[in-house]
Amino acid sequence: MNRFTLGKIIKFFLHWHYEVRVEGEELLRDDSVHLVLPNHTAYMDPLILFSELWWLPICPMVDELFMRHWLYGRVLRLGDAIEVPDLNKSAMSREEGVAAASQLSRIAIDSLAAGKQICFYPSGHVKTIDREVIGNRRMAYEVCRELPAGVRVILCRMRGLETSRWSKLKPKKWKWRRTVTLHFEDHTDELRAWAQTLDRRAFNEKLESWYNNIEK
Repeated sequence: MNRFTLGKIIKFFLHWHYEVRVEGEELLRDDSVHLVLPNHTAYMDPLILFSELWWLPICPMVDELFMRHWLYGRVLRLGDAIEVPDLNKSAMSREEGVAAASQLSRIAIDSLAAGKQICFYPSGHVKTIDREVIGNRRMAYEVCRELPAGVRVILCRMRGLETSRWSKLKPKKWKWRRTVTLHFEDHTDELRAWAQTLDRRAFNEKLESWYNNIEK
């Protein structure tokens, strides 16, 4: 089985429970190299995104803990996932954490330069409050500062899973049919400019505003 067949199978089963609406998918159907930056509303996000983009050879950046799991690791390797260091190791010092985060950014930049389609979550975690918070995370900022020529940055705003059982938010409501929306927009020029003119915190606030659909 290859990644494309796996994606179509997952999509078939997910559509029993989710009505997925995709907006702006055509932005990913050109010959460019794409960096996809989604918000992270629930644990089901990656599966839905992967299944809807089954036709695109996108490589998710995945924590080493998941890659070493006997089941998850096999599925992720089928999807050409890129293994990255675990930033949540309790024994890691602040300096080691900064170095590991910079290593992640370097992996993403080099992978894009090599022509790989890349996807990662700027926040780095499933949201625990009713809005996306990136805070002082550095990866999206650093990658956009050194974005290789020809790469298009596509933001993805996902809605519909915030009160599902796969979310960390409450109340969780069970619905047999749940509508999920994936909205894609090309913000390559803006993100490149913001990364060059703003500090990391201000850059992340711009991203947060877009994910939370706040006009500024």
